[in-house]
Parts: sequence; C-alpha cells; structure tokens
Amino acid sequence: MSQKRQFILLLAILAVSLVSRCFQLGTRGIQYDDAFSFFLAVRSLPEIVSGTAADTMPPLYYFLLHFWLVISRELWFLRLLSVILTMFSSLLLFALVSELAGAKAALWATLFAAISPMQIYHAQDLRMYALLEFFQLGYAFCLVKAWKYEQVIGKFALGWWIGVVLFAVGAMYTHNLAIFGLVAANVYLLFKRNWRLQIKLILAQGVAGIFSLSWLIMIPGQLDKVQRAFWTPKPGIVEVVQAILMWFVNLPLNGFWLVLCAVLSIQAFVLILLELWRSRKIWKEPDYLIAWALVPPLLLFGISYLIRPVFVPRGFLVSSMAFYGLAGIVVAKRGVIGKWMAGTFVLAALISLPFYYTFAEFPRSPFREAVIVLQQNYQPNEVIVHDNKLSYFPSHFYAPDLPQLFLADEPGTSNDTFALASQQAMQLFPDANLETAVGSANVVYFVVFTKAIEEYVLAGSQNHPALVWLDSHFTQKDLTTFKDLQVIRYER
Repeated sequence: MSQKRQFILLLAILAVSLVSRCFQLGTRGIQYDDAFSFFLAVRSLPEIVSGTAADTMPPLYYFLLHFWLVISRELWFLRLLSVILTMFSSLLLFALVSELAGAKAALWATLFAAISPMQIYHAQDLRMYALLEFFQLGYAFCLVKAWKYEQVIGKFALGWWIGVVLFAVGAMYTHNLAIFGLVAANVYLLFKRNWRLQIKLILAQGVAGIFSLSWLIMIPGQLDKVQRAFWTPKPGIVEVVQAILMWFVNLPLNGFWLVLCAVLSIQAFVLILLELWRSRKIWKEPDYLIAWALVPPLLLFGISYLIRPVFVPRGFLVSSMAFYGLAGIVVAKRGVIGKWMAGTFVLAALISLPFYYTFAEFPRSPFREAVIVLQQNYQPNEVIVHDNKLSYFPSHFYAPDLPQLFLADEPGTSNDTFALASQQAMQLFPDANLETAVGSANVVYFVVFTKAIEEYVLAGSQNHPALVWLDSHFTQKDLTTFKDLQVIRYER
C-alpha cells in the first residue's frame, strides 16, 4: 500500500471519527458527573485543588477545562476538549500499531476506534477519561519508539524516554487508577525477561513518581473516600461480560438488539483471541498490545476483591484501544476470518449507536426539558427541591439562575460522595432534610427519579420517605414526567 493511499484512508477514517463524535455534541443530555466537572472547573485553581483533594481524582483535567471554558461555556464547546483528545488518541493508536504491525493493521485499528460506541461516549463526556487514555497511549508509544531507537541506533533514546516520563506524569495527575495502565509495560518486559529495559523503565517511572509527589502525598488521605466513593459491586461473570460487550457496543440495549449485539461481540472477541493464540509462535507483534489489553482489567479485577471494587470499564479505557490494535492485526493478516470480524465490528456499532444517541434515561434523564417547564411555572414564593445531587447538578447547569435546592446524601452510605471540601470549593451546599429545604413555602416542586422511588419500594418501604413527608404536609396537585424523571407539584 502506497503512502499516499495510507494517508487518504487515514484522513477518511479520522473524518468518520470526528463526525461520530461531534454528532449531537451540543444537544445530547448531560449527567451528574459532567455537571460536577463543570462546576468545579469554573472555580479558581486553588479551589480546584482543594475540591479534588477531597474527591478521588487528581486536578489536571479540571485545570484544562478551567482554561478551556474561558473561551466559551456552550455545552458543545466544553465537550470539544474531549473530542480533540480522542482524535489525538486515534492518531497515537495508528502510530503505535504501525510501529508494531504495519500501516494496514493500524488503519483497521483506527477504524474500529473511530466507530467504537465506548470511545464516542467518552469523547462526549465532561470527564477525565479521554485525557487519561491520551496520556497512557502516548506513554505506550514513546516506550516502543525508545526501545526501537536503542535497538537500531545503539544509543540512549533520551528524547523518547523524556516523553515516557512526561506522559506518565500526565496520567498520574489525571486519574488515580492510571498506575494500573502504566505497569502493563512492566508485565510485558517481565514475561520477555528483558531486565535491561525493565530497569530503564522502572527508573523512568521513578522519575515520574518524583514529579507526581505533590499529588501522591494526598492519596493516603483519600483512601477512606475511595473506600466509600466507588459504588460498583465486586465483579462477577456479568460485569466481565458487560466490560467485553462495551468494547463493541453501547449499553444498555433493548431486547432483541441486546441479544444480537451480545452474540456478535462475544463471537468477535473469542475469534480474535483464538487467532492470536493460533499464531502465537509466528506473530510477535501483538505481545505488547496483549499486555495493554489484559493487564489493566485483570489488575482492577484483582484489586476489587483485595481492597475495594473498582472494576469499571472506563478505568481501563486504554485497554479497549489496545484490543482494537489486536483486532486490526488479525483483520490485516487473516483473509476471510478477518473480513468477517471487521464486518462484525461495523455491524455491532451501527446497531448500537442509534440507541446511544437517543438514550435519555437515568443518569442522563431529560433535565433540560424539565427545567424549561420549571422556569415557566416557578414563582418567587415557591421552592424547587431535588431528591439528590444527581438531578440537581445537571438541572443547575441548564438553569443556573433558577433557585433550586437538593437534599444531602444519607451519611455513611455509598451515595455519600459529595465531600464538604468539594461543596466549599464549588459553593454548592445540600440541605440536611426536606423540612429545612421547604421552609415556609406554600408550593413545592419536588424532583425525583422514578428509579429512586422504586428502590425504596423494593427495599420494603411503602414509599419514598420524602414523598411520605410531603403527602403528610402538602397536597399533591400535579405530576409531570420526563421519561424516568418526575416533577411533582405540592401545595400546602
């Protein structure tokens, strides 16, 4: 394949990637985590530091978003930061796979990343995961370049090792789970028994650790928060299967489409593993990518049983990119089977992406539509109270001038994640209980998820406690539903 054709194909794939990530960029709804990032990023840099120190994530992404939103606070522009980061990650993936297995495999890998619902999701997220993926891929690429340079030239690749350190430091200041990706290269070298490179890598990681000390010293104080803030259950077969499916499709899916996409995804996953196993003595290119694809999820799986459940697919987002690299190698080297797997990737994405773009339920409920109705009906002597922060934050983002309140999380529960220091940094404070939130108001608009009501009923309660209190002090006059979000109007 000529370089000109490679360049044209790469541009076409990147165009597909950009369009898929920019579609509905300003209209697709947001969720609590998106709004949390925004409200922290708008504060001063010292407030961001204090807010993240009380949270579970380092401050680098919030710093970038802080300066980014100086240009514009429009939702599409805020999301554009993550879109750009994922585009650079696609280029890094192409460069990495090209170095390992050639341009043909790299083009296929980049195509799979371009249409991946999981990648598109995080490209439209106001969270740090796109930045984390960028740094981890840059780290992986610089390592390969350093090793190859030293092998061919025979001299120390100072520039590439500096790149390794810088990307590692960036990852450490982006996410507390970054280390589980960075050690994938150590595991690879351990199996290769390359002690010379292993020592160099450990030294580079030590330098990165020194530059990361200003944040690392805060981690011991966050351990208790980490113990409570990660609400995920211990991973079992269901969580593992879901993680695999998310490398191919968007979840949730409905009925028949879920079954079809599950069959397609598992089939492609197994076929790729079988082809890699069959060619293990012939192909040496995939070994490095296999380490990146498997080590982070396996480590997070193990940590979930040793310390605290942290097995979340977004935590090993870079592993999905490594897997697309492996898929690209198989497709490039296997004729009929390769074409079949490529078709499976494309078909699974085409089926699930419409569900992704139209999904508007918990936690991404139609908050914009709800606040429009509230703005039309709200009077100065009335009060709007949200059952919790999950509906308040997105609603406050869409209508910052509309007076709204929200109830505090139940202390000591897995939902109690909004630390006091974060509240102080954002200047957003919950009300201790419904009675103090309502005060002397004669009209109350209570905003609650249908899911929250159902959870209380399933736990054995007759109704949501807040609704019980409201029914005993007020009369329900109106109920407006926005899919799974309820706005209930009460009069005293």
